[in-house]
Amino acid sequence: MLAVQEQRIALEIKQAEVSLREIEHNQKIADKSIEAQAEDRKDERRAEKSIHAHRLIFASFIVAAVLAFVAWALSMGKDAIVLDIMKTVLGFVGGWGASLAWIKSKNKEEK
Repeated sequence: MLAVQEQRIALEIKQAEVSLREIEHNQKIADKSIEAQAEDRKDERRAEKSIHAHRLIFASFIVAAVLAFVAWALSMGKDAIVLDIMKTVLGFVGGWGASLAWIKSKNKEEK
């Protein structure tokens, strides 16, 4: 009877060791997965930052070009051209703002 109990205890110890190894193995896999996801997201953030910077540079160039043209037109006495440009620009900005508001409201409705 004592031998049977010793075998049971030895078996339980081996099972506990196997379970511990399995848990450690699963933890290593989970840690590697988390590291891989962090690296992937790091690359995504870097790409988004680059795209945002390029858009900002492009928008700044367009604004500078329009302001330079407006300054030139005003210096030449072409007030009507400046007024038409302002109407066009404000129309685009208004349409862009309205489309953003519509998209945001549509996204809120879907949630």
